[in-house]
Amino acid sequence: MKTAFFGFYPPTNDEYKRLWNEGLIVLDTNVLLNLYRLPTVARDELISVLESLKDRLWIPHQVALEFHRKRLTVIAGERKSMEDALSAASALVTDIKKKVDGLQIEKRGLGIQPDNLISELDKANGQLVEAIQKAHSSQLDISASDPVRERLDALLDKRVGTGPNNQAELDELCKDGEDRYQENIPPGFMDADKDKNPKEAAFIFDHIKYQRKYGDLILWRQLIRHGRDAGIKTVLLITADRKEDWWWREQGKTIGPHPELVREIRREGGVELFWMYSSVQFVEHANTYSSAKVSTESVAEIQNVMSSRRLASLAFDEAPRLEKMRRLRELSGGGEYYETRAKHRADEFAVGEWLSQLGYRVQPSDFPDFLVHKGDYVHGYEVKHISAIHRFLESPSAVRALFEGVVRARERRFNTLSLVILVPPEDFIENFEPERISELEMRCLGYLKKYMVHSILMGAVINGKFELLVQAEAREALDDPDFRDD
Repeated sequence: MKTAFFGFYPPTNDEYKRLWNEGLIVLDTNVLLNLYRLPTVARDELISVLESLKDRLWIPHQVALEFHRKRLTVIAGERKSMEDALSAASALVTDIKKKVDGLQIEKRGLGIQPDNLISELDKANGQLVEAIQKAHSSQLDISASDPVRERLDALLDKRVGTGPNNQAELDELCKDGEDRYQENIPPGFMDADKDKNPKEAAFIFDHIKYQRKYGDLILWRQLIRHGRDAGIKTVLLITADRKEDWWWREQGKTIGPHPELVREIRREGGVELFWMYSSVQFVEHANTYSSAKVSTESVAEIQNVMSSRRLASLAFDEAPRLEKMRRLRELSGGGEYYETRAKHRADEFAVGEWLSQLGYRVQPSDFPDFLVHKGDYVHGYEVKHISAIHRFLESPSAVRALFEGVVRARERRFNTLSLVILVPPEDFIENFEPERISELEMRCLGYLKKYMVHSILMGAVINGKFELLVQAEAREALDDPDFRDD
């Protein structure tokens, strides 16, 4: 069977060795851009791995083009993140002192003098601010020289594919792209919506008009063409892209490259052995198959960057709604409501990141807040905040969400709905004991019977991450595997 269905088989141990010993190593755009997001040590170790494999590196023209178009945006974004952290750290002690002063702890007869504690906190925070300032001063600026690109220039000298010479050649690369996307033929069908905003749907380079939604397809066909023309038989593609139009996923686990990619590159390009690694897999396996060594700390940093990019993609999809909130805030002169709403949106993003870690495609929407796609099956998650755990589901908005979920599900906008209840972190901690969790679960189950939703999840966002306290599922959902999330 392997001969006929080779796309479903991972490489053998000997084939893995062949990939590392003789394969063409192709880098995707996001691998190059993530170098700007990594700490210096992790960046240097990753580049060292690439330098040890320099003779076999290659990138399609599309990768180089996208890298140069997005490079300054990434650099500016990293500086902005550092500036935001510096601003928050600088104001931290002042904000805490105001809140502590309002509590008047020293007058409560507890024998506690908060001034000494605040002083120690101020000293420690000063060291933190100093560290952030040093890190910020070492960051690249868009107007400064770029040592990262200089190293890449040396690394990829004469290792960049040729691009289209005219519009006709580019159009040939995009030929039948619309039909492929409609049939979910990889890669790129997850980018089909990139043409919704006419101002961002296309760009011009060298007097040739590129449609952004076809970026992955152009990259892929340039790789196939290079493999065919150069007679290359072994290819290893490194990408930080985690979308299902590149990867084969089952039950939340990534098995390998999409089988259709493996078959197409052999059929159209004559490549006998093709495999893909994420950035993390690449550096982990480099310790086994190459002379380069990458520390466990650097592997963790690369993993953190990939996780943060998944969250950033959710934030990007939310851009229209966030822009609307920004304009309303400006028109009204700001206010507590908009600050609270911004906090709630950040918490919702944390829930979205938690959902993305299940391995499925997460799509923000107006209602419910997130749609999780599992092939043709769509599961909705609506997030609601409550001020205290004892007011569980007394919130009118939570009840409305349950009613609306039943109506929308009947309209087939999604198959099933889960309600995510966010409680204050202090309530989460106070109720984190078996008896209390069991009691809350029973209350949740009572509402499930009444409103016919799939499940109710209760938790809190602590240190920027969603932590689950209770998960109650309808009995029908437990008996039907199509209803389950894991």
